Amino acid sequence: MLDQLRTSMEATRRFTADAGHELRTPLATLGMTLETLQRNPDLSEPQHHRALEAMNAEHRRITTLLTGLQALARGDSRALPDRTPVDLTALLTEAVTHAARRHPPVTYRLTPAEPVTVQGWAAGLRLAVVNLLDNTALHGHPDGTVDIHLTPDSSTARITVSDNGPGIPPDERLAMKERFTRGARTRAPGSGLGLALVEQQAHLHHGTLHLGESPSSGLQAVLALPAAGDHGPHEPGSGGPPSV
Repeated sequence: MLDQLRTSMEATRRFTADAGHELRTPLATLGMTLETLQRNPDLSEPQHHRALEAMNAEHRRITTLLTGLQALARGDSRALPDRTPVDLTALLTEAVTHAARRHPPVTYRLTPAEPVTVQGWAAGLRLAVVNLLDNTALHGHPDGTVDIHLTPDSSTARITVSDNGPGIPPDERLAMKERFTRGARTRAPGSGLGLALVEQQAHLHHGTLHLGESPSSGLQAVLALPAAGDHGPHEPGSGGPPSV
């Protein structure tokens, strides 16, 4: 109990420090824009519209950061429910369908696969897959193509997501799995938490996340998970609802 409490307190301190550091800039920008609107009530309609758009953008950035930070903090605290069988094939199919709706210009191609089951937390695995798919839309080509494969064998289930975007240079791939890291080639908006969330879920599920080069010279991300019945030492859950 003391170990769990210590872990939870450390996660809370880390969350507070990370949140304070990352939220300072968008909050300051939002405040300056509000001050500009208050001091200049006679702004032209185009100027007023641009100011509101800028405020909306900062609001979205703050919301995204908070959502990602909360998910990371919950995973750090390891306040996890007991593992249950998760139909990875169904989860992946649903996630790809929703990604195609969120990002209409991107073509998602899911290769059909036989049913695959792993032991874990459906909410956490869904979070990992969604972040991988959204990452391709944010940092690949705006109208690019993404190939998704689910490859099972006797001990491992691998989800492979490949895009035809600019990719990540080999010397940056390890760092890109750290929190608040953005690549040198990145021009799209983002929180810098997407791949960190995937890496955390891979670790919690006794799996791995590998970043490499796709056949079309873009990014290839491989999330490898132990197959059902081969998931490492059991970690007792809290008995509560999924917290990731």
